[in-house]
Amino acid sequence: MPHIIVEHTSSIKKNIDLKKLNMDLHTCLSEQETVSLASIKTRSIEVDNAITGDGKHNSFIHINVLLLAGRSEELKTVMADRLYDVAKSHINDEHCLLSVNISHLGTYRK
Repeated sequence: MPHIIVEHTSSIKKNIDLKKLNMDLHTCLSEQETVSLASIKTRSIEVDNAITGDGKHNSFIHINVLLLAGRSEELKTVMADRLYDVAKSHINDEHCLLSVNISHLGTYRK
């Protein structure tokens, strides 16, 4: 039941096709071991008020992936690396900060 939540500043919308980014991340995660395409939920959330570092360049993308427990650290590292590479291929702004976090869902019902 993976969730991909892409948080981003509004400034990136002029340089990145967010729909394509989300689709590429969705596809990338579906290709990883133990992940079913049918179970992935991907969405993006625009962040209006953000400050990074010294505040001169406040453009960022943060990808948070929530997984059910049970995957190895090695697999989560591979997932994070591949998602990072996919997202990086969409960014053409040297000041846009990119991060990926893989974490576990707590008690989950659907």
